[in-house]
Parts: sequence; structure tokens; C-alpha cells
Amino acid sequence: MDLCYNGDMRLLRGILGFLLALILLASAGLALGSYAVAETVSEDAVEKAITETDAVGKLTDNIIEHNTVNLGGVYGDTMQAILKSNAMTEFFTAYTTRCLQSQIYGEGMEEIGADDLNAAFSKGTDECIENGSISMDRGERALFDEALNTAMPNLTKGINFVLSQMNLTSFVDEDTASQIELARTATSTEVRYGATGIAILACVLLFALYWRSKFGMLLSGIMILVVAAFFFVLSMMIDQTVESSGTGLVLSRQMLYIMVSYGAQQAVRVGTIVGGAMIVGCPIFKLVFRSR
Repeated sequence: MDLCYNGDMRLLRGILGFLLALILLASAGLALGSYAVAETVSEDAVEKAITETDAVGKLTDNIIEHNTVNLGGVYGDTMQAILKSNAMTEFFTAYTTRCLQSQIYGEGMEEIGADDLNAAFSKGTDECIENGSISMDRGERALFDEALNTAMPNLTKGINFVLSQMNLTSFVDEDTASQIELARTATSTEVRYGATGIAILACVLLFALYWRSKFGMLLSGIMILVVAAFFFVLSMMIDQTVESSGTGLVLSRQMLYIMVSYGAQQAVRVGTIVGGAMIVGCPIFKLVFRSR
């Protein structure tokens, strides 16, 4: 009778453990998925996409190619040097980041303003004079500033036109916007916290179910690592797609893929830390409680 009872209890425990593991797998996947989506549209992800695709460098080259900044042919070389300065790179990076984030969140984005552009060019000019890439005395600087101020309305218009031609100001098309909105809704903060709570509860129940052997902690760690592995594979597939496509992908699509890959990598990082800590902690936890 006791053997039959013990066998039934082991079977029941096994079934319950299996169900809890599935619940943990699903809830951890949803929680990490929500986190991945949030990281995909973060400022760090956008900046990474801009950096890896050299979007600002391409923007600068296109501005020069369209002959937007030659100031009547007098200051062509000077303007090219200023455009490639760190100050101008930071300006265009910050603008493009704001632009992409505003589109992702469904907000309107204004074009570059003449005053902001003028201030950026002035900062870039100071930088180039300091590092010796251009040479101007006070009189020449005054003449240059006057020419720049006169040309600024047309210069601003030309740069905004180049931005629009590169799809940086129309980064998110209608289909992409709907997909982002669906993903954001399905993985909202409420969903993330709810899924995290369910995952924690499933872990606690697994701990309690296998308290003597501490197998519940090991199983929980394995389930979380399985979810992290899924996001790792997803990130690798996206990276391979970008690499194999090369110049076949438009700039905006390359940037979107890099952002999604970044979000998946952040989910891998969190999942690996949590799951790995549980697996490493299992024998330690078992040893501590055995010694008591």
C-alpha cells in the first residue's frame, strides 16, 4: 500500500512539475519578450543602429554629393570639413535618434530648424579651427559666418530634403508601424509585470515541490535559459540576414533589424544571468541547507 501511495505521489509530483515548468517557460518567454520590445525601441538601440549602419556618415556624404553646402562654391572644402566634425556628427546622431523614436511611438517629428543647424555648424567650425583642419583668422571667420547665415535657409532646406530622400524622416512605414504597435500592446508594461509575477510564482512552487532535492531550482534555471537561447537564435538569424543582404537592404530596414537584434540580445543577457544564477546556486543552496 505504501509503495503504491509513494508511486502515485511521485507521478502526481512529476505531472505538477511538468505543468509548472510549461507555465514558467511561457511566462518567462512573455516577460523577456516584452523586455526585448522595450529595448528594441530604446535610445541605445537607435544609436547602435545609427552607428553600425554609418547612417550619419552616409547622410554627410549625400549632403556633400547634392552640393548642398558649397556656399556658392567659395567654402566647399571648409564646409565639408565642418560636416565631418564630431560636433556635426553628434548633432545629426541626436536628431536622427529623436526622429526615429518619435516615429516608433507614433509622434510627429519636425524638420531640422535653421537656428539649431546654425548653432551646430558654429560649434563644428570652432572644433575644426582648434584641431587645425581648417584655418581662419578673425576677419575670415566673420566673413564665413556672414555667408553661412545668409545661406542658412537654403542650407536647412537642402539638408532636410536629403534626410527625406534617405527615409530617415520616414523610417517607419505603415506596415512596420502597425507591427510595432501590436508588439508594444501585446508586451506592454502591465503584461511584462504580470508575466514576471507568474514566472516568479511558478519558480516558488517548483522550489517547494522539490524542496528536498532542490531540483525545482535547477529546473527553473534550465527553463529560463531555454527562453534566453530562443532570443539568442533570433538575434543570430537577424544578424545573418543583415550580413547576407549587404547593400540589398535599404538603410531604414537595416537599422530596424539592428534594433530588433539589440532588443533580443538584451533579453538574452537578462535570461542568462537569471537562469545561470539559479543553476549555479542550486548546489550551493543544497549544500547550505544540508549542513543545517
